[in-house]
Amino acid sequence: MDGNGCFKFRDPLLFKTFTKTNEKARDKIIRTFVKQLRKHANGITQLDLSSILLPDKFLEDLVEAITRRPAESFPNLQLINVESNLLKGPGIEALAKVIANKSALKYLQVILLENQKDSISSAAERAMADSVKQSQSIVICSMSIRCQFASKDMNDALLYNNDQLRLARRAHQSENGTLKERKRTEMELYFDSIAANEAEDVTEVSIVGDTKFKTLEEVEKVKTGSAFANNTSVKSVKMELIGLNDDWAVAFGEAIAQNETITKVNIDSNNITGRGMLALFEGLGDNNSIEEFQVRHQKKPMASTDEEELYDLLASNTSLIKLGVDVRNQLVKTKLERIVADNREQIRKLRNAQKKKEKGNDKKKSLLKGLSKRVRI
Repeated sequence: MDGNGCFKFRDPLLFKTFTKTNEKARDKIIRTFVKQLRKHANGITQLDLSSILLPDKFLEDLVEAITRRPAESFPNLQLINVESNLLKGPGIEALAKVIANKSALKYLQVILLENQKDSISSAAERAMADSVKQSQSIVICSMSIRCQFASKDMNDALLYNNDQLRLARRAHQSENGTLKERKRTEMELYFDSIAANEAEDVTEVSIVGDTKFKTLEEVEKVKTGSAFANNTSVKSVKMELIGLNDDWAVAFGEAIAQNETITKVNIDSNNITGRGMLALFEGLGDNNSIEEFQVRHQKKPMASTDEEELYDLLASNTSLIKLGVDVRNQLVKTKLERIVADNREQIRKLRNAQKKKEKGNDKKKSLLKGLSKRVRI
């Protein structure tokens, strides 16, 4: 172990001796190894066990030892590196359990699990993603996850923990008087220009799964919803897979109630629930420019009582001709479809009337032109 508390095991051949032969001898070596690690646990901040052919049994035994005295085992551990080993599933599932234990490994921030010899089981992938969601300290977990949903949950949890860590650091700096005013990020400046109506060439906002947006502080995310209130250049807003929540939806709902330029909105696949959905529909009720509004595939469905309010909130809208929203109540769904259908019919009648008027004007101009010729003759 070096002076910084980093323990690195330097014998890559030790476990190779026992991988295909004497399992009892291997297990004895593992127990002895875990026992020795625990003796030095208080001083270890980084545990580097990469590339030594570690089996699942090692992590299972290590976790069992930690679980017996969770608050006293490796109290200062910040990083564990078990890359390039023989871990398949049980060991990683055991590690996930101890990470989810709020009394254990309170300062663990980094877990490195890449490059195992065999594929990690789906159960282990899911267990690790779930454990990181419950942890308040993990900010890096390098692990190839095949399941899209587990991968998304893992990434969202890591982004949240990183954000909380940044806020904690700023609070500490503020208390100590060392806080410096930070420069606004590229994403923040982008929405600042939209809010100030300075980006006249920006007619479309398209942000899909953008990590730069996901890492914004919550207050800055809400500001992006409000940014469209007085904008007169943006016509299309597409913001998908970036974790937009109810607070953002409330801000955006208030913005579209004032906006007269936006014609198309797609905010599918976010985290908007009933409260946010009601705010959006209230804003749509006061809007007269949006023709298409998509808000499907949110992480959680609306409550039935919220669904029943949607029709009354949208009833005054006359511009919407395409609506995508997940509603389970068939009666509410039919009522919303009727609003959209009535708007289409009304717009069709207005267009036909306008065409007839233009046709009449053209005929009148033609008659006047002919009369003018006769008068000259």
